[in-house]
Amino acid sequence: MAARPLGNVQTRETEMRIWFLTTLLVTVVAVSGCASFGANKVVSSHTSYNDAVQLTVTREVLANIVRSRYADPMQFLTVGAINAQFSVSAGVSAGVSGIGPGAAGDAGGSIGYSDSPTVTYIPQSDAGFYKSLYAPFDVSETVGFGRTYRFTHMDPAWAVLSLSFSFAAINGVDDFVGGQYNPLYHQRVNAMVRLLQRGAGYRQIPEWDFDATAIAKEKVRARDMVAAFRMGFSFVEEDGGANVRLARYRLVVALILPDPDDPEVIDALEDLGVTPGRSQYVLRPPTHSTPGERDSYAIWVVPRSMHDVLNLAARFVEVPAVHAGIVPGLEKVAADSLTIPTLTIRSSKERPPFPYRIQHRGYWFYVDDTEIESKVFLEAMVAAYTSRVGSFQAGDEAPQVVIPVGGGGS
Repeated sequence: MAARPLGNVQTRETEMRIWFLTTLLVTVVAVSGCASFGANKVVSSHTSYNDAVQLTVTREVLANIVRSRYADPMQFLTVGAINAQFSVSAGVSAGVSGIGPGAAGDAGGSIGYSDSPTVTYIPQSDAGFYKSLYAPFDVSETVGFGRTYRFTHMDPAWAVLSLSFSFAAINGVDDFVGGQYNPLYHQRVNAMVRLLQRGAGYRQIPEWDFDATAIAKEKVRARDMVAAFRMGFSFVEEDGGANVRLARYRLVVALILPDPDDPEVIDALEDLGVTPGRSQYVLRPPTHSTPGERDSYAIWVVPRSMHDVLNLAARFVEVPAVHAGIVPGLEKVAADSLTIPTLTIRSSKERPPFPYRIQHRGYWFYVDDTEIESKVFLEAMVAAYTSRVGSFQAGDEAPQVVIPVGGGGS
């Protein structure tokens, strides 16, 4: 067998050495790079996707407010999932020039990153979603909705707006009667605002929730009491201990008054339609009525639904003159009967430079970034929608649209 040339052996050894060192170098760089890349990518991508979802939800709420103004059907599409897949690739290269001891080599390496996210959209269109959309808010939700507005206690106009959006009726008085705004309803709203201005505030308090009619105490056995206790119920005595009623504690929202003897507080309570003399008045929906009783020291309210709130918000949509004949008319409100902040969802034929914008029927509708009160109002609408129906997940049988994330903007 012929002897292998020495120069070829040295060249081969040089190639192997360069290849080994290059591979080791790229591997070390890739491993360390992956660690830092992964952590940094989680932070940057989380913020980016959070911003995108926030903008998507805000525009969806805005779009449905505009649709309501035009009496067009609403439609909701939620982002069901974001699947962000990140991958890292590494490559090496090496070469040798020359023969023998003077052979020289060069090495190189490269690392590549790729991001292939997909987004799942779920149409909100099943019975469960619409039940949530049309169901009245809980009283605690309406209080939270009102507090979303800025300056509620300092600005009476915001307090009037939040209460008007929260309750369709107060102590048996509806907001609209025969297509006209009801002045007595406005009196009720103003009375609550005056109480808030006098230092009143909302607080959760416990009370007995009576779930049954009274029965003779002698008919209740020890085993009944034990069974009731295990389910969280108690037997509350009535009529001097002769009868008992099955009940349990529940948390309710009450309006707490710092000085119930204040003449202005008494005047506001009378305008509100309740009996003065107490320091707390529970806000009760119609379902809180105790059998055979009606609490005259309670503020009886009918909370609105999210659908009602969106329809009310449609009042603030600026309709282009060319569309005047295709939008429904609004119930008349006397100029001196309702004081609200200046809120406007503006319209324009040209695309506005503001982020909260949507297109409908050939026009852009948007909230001007410089009109702070309108932005605060939109924030409250998004918060109410998200808390009530935005987090609702449609059933598995609903169609899902999965698309890869691509370029483009709007």
